[in-house]
Amino acid sequence: MKKLVFITVLAGFALFFSACSAGYVSEEPSYIEVNRPPRPSTDYIWIDGGWVWRSNSRTYQQRDGYWTNQNNGRNHKKGHWQKSQRGYRWEEGRR
Repeated sequence: MKKLVFITVLAGFALFFSACSAGYVSEEPSYIEVNRPPRPSTDYIWIDGGWVWRSNSRTYQQRDGYWTNQNNGRNHKKGHWQKSQRGYRWEEGRR
């Protein structure tokens, strides 16, 4: 009985965490260019838009870029598509 409960709980965790993770697609989605609004001031940097995984439709949805205050001494790493045997997966940018 304990083994059955343990397996059930383990399967539940696996389903929960797999639903939260980003998915894979067979090819990179087409990027739709958007107009970049004017820079608010010289203290701002542009962060390119990226992609968000929608688990209900099993697709990526484009997210717009935005202006943000610079962080002194820190750089922004752009997001990119990572190719693997399973397909393409979006890797978020980092600040």
